[in-house]
Amino acid sequence: MYAKILRHIIHFYNRMRLRNRDFSLISNTCIGGIMSHELNLQFRSPIINCAIYDHDEFFIFCRHLEHYLSLPLDFIPPKWNYPMAVLHGDYGDVTIYFVHYHSNEEAQKKWEERKTRVNLDNIIILMDGDNCSDQQVRAFDTLPWQRKAIITMKEYPEIKSVWAITHPDYKQGQILEYGLLKHSIRWFEMMDYVHFFNTGKIRDNALFRNKKKNR
Repeated sequence: MYAKILRHIIHFYNRMRLRNRDFSLISNTCIGGIMSHELNLQFRSPIINCAIYDHDEFFIFCRHLEHYLSLPLDFIPPKWNYPMAVLHGDYGDVTIYFVHYHSNEEAQKKWEERKTRVNLDNIIILMDGDNCSDQQVRAFDTLPWQRKAIITMKEYPEIKSVWAITHPDYKQGQILEYGLLKHSIRWFEMMDYVHFFNTGKIRDNALFRNKKKNR
């Protein structure tokens, strides 16, 4: 009960801190949808609640965002129990996994609806970089968007857009417990993503320290 109350307090605190509210969050996994929901934001990106699992395809999508947003979805037979579609672009195909949708019709409707809300003047790129190679991490840093962050399990001090999880007890996919209330936090909560959305600057969340000083 107390942990649930604490989470509500944290959500309220984050919403009060957020000043930049009309951005479009482009993420390769569901974290974009989770963050947007908890900040009570309108979904301004068609890939909210979707995933682009291939890292190189995600780079192509982000680098040529306006082009790929102009393309029709080509739905293909799904590998799992959710819809899949391909964007056949000039720079290569990009496969979209509609992880939280039940039918092609639902996925198509939400894609078209949210595509119209994209704010190309306020784009934020956030990538879950688990299993990215060093070359891919460096490729991410060259994307033509000012506000971008890639979350890795390895430090890259020379790359400005990297935020590394360095907590000594963290393992990939694990939920950590903090304090007397045993407040469970997800890995992305160790990043001060509200500060990042506001300023474009990457730093740790002071509430859940990541064993390194804020940048």
